Amino acid sequence: MLTETQKKVADSLEDELIQIRRHLHQNPEIGMDLPNTVAFVKERLTEYGYEPKACGESGVTVVAGKKSGKTFLLRGDMDALPIRELTDLPFKSENGYMHACGHDMHTTMLLGAAKLLKEFENELDGQVKLLFQPGEEILSGSKDCIKHQALENPTVDAGMMIHVFPFEGFKAGQIMPTPEGTFMASADWFEINIKGRGGHGSQPETSIDPINVAVHIYTALQELSAREIGSEERFVLTIGEFIGGTPGASNIIPETTVMKGTLRTLKEEVRGQVKERMVAIAENIAKAFRAEAEVVFTNGCTTNVNDPELTAFTKNSLIETFGAERIVAIPMSTPLMGSEDFGEISQLIPTTTVLLVASEENINLHNPTIVFDESVLVEGAKVYTDTAMSWLKNN
Repeated sequence: MLTETQKKVADSLEDELIQIRRHLHQNPEIGMDLPNTVAFVKERLTEYGYEPKACGESGVTVVAGKKSGKTFLLRGDMDALPIRELTDLPFKSENGYMHACGHDMHTTMLLGAAKLLKEFENELDGQVKLLFQPGEEILSGSKDCIKHQALENPTVDAGMMIHVFPFEGFKAGQIMPTPEGTFMASADWFEINIKGRGGHGSQPETSIDPINVAVHIYTALQELSAREIGSEERFVLTIGEFIGGTPGASNIIPETTVMKGTLRTLKEEVRGQVKERMVAIAENIAKAFRAEAEVVFTNGCTTNVNDPELTAFTKNSLIETFGAERIVAIPMSTPLMGSEDFGEISQLIPTTTVLLVASEENINLHNPTIVFDESVLVEGAKVYTDTAMSWLKNN
């Protein structure tokens, strides 16, 4: 657990962390290309006494602590969303992007933890590796960082992530250690491209209508949950985009139609089975209508799994540091069908996920009007620091 001295030093960072967060919030960047965010994070880390290293396309890592002993990973994501902010905050984003998922909060908290860990570096029983990760929203950043040795040099033994969350009926700053086992679903983004033969709307017999084909494929995909996968298995297949024809050209049968969507599952065997059947259904229905269909899986990530031993340890450590009244159970059934590309890391080392209540509103993440409570920034830095220091001491 954190000492009273460590807690006081953390509390003294509040104004600094608020300014950091507001800078990040006002200057969001998306995907894997985060040049200004990366430069800002590196500058701060250098000020704190670190030597930041690039990790893949836009990741940043630093290491605190002794060269001997085990290594614990702390991960914070940095990317925003391509939505226009609709809040009235004086530091709102004006560039068409928004930190509506709280990644500016995560980055700030991890910078706070970096400063604390450097301040108390001599008290670390091992090393802490901090990973500032891009591309979580597009399910690409974790894979890229793993590919570029995020879990090596030094070899990482365990790790954790924090995610801020809005929860009506709870108080900002309450901490939710999440249950052991599979906590969040895998995700696969896909598109189904259908090629027919365009023509005049008055002579459909001379054409091959790709919209008609797409409608049949769409309907058939719904049968996967009704007739092919057992009712005890939870998965969600959603078509969120359906693009066919040209506005103002209602008398033209188009040449192509595209459907795009997401697949979320809780088991790898179900994930593989559904993906295989999606391809077979699309290709064979298209063939029956004399068309062609191609299913392309673009981005994806595995399930996010909480290691039982690490999860139990983290909860107990947080209770010791913050008091039992601050630690609350997540008020929804798990596993969640939302996804988190930290899952890629959870498949390689023991990990756990902690949620932090950062809004008391009845609102969801990714909403353009969401406002996060900045009083939790220091608390998040403490959660990161406490978990890492306590785990190293215990291991």
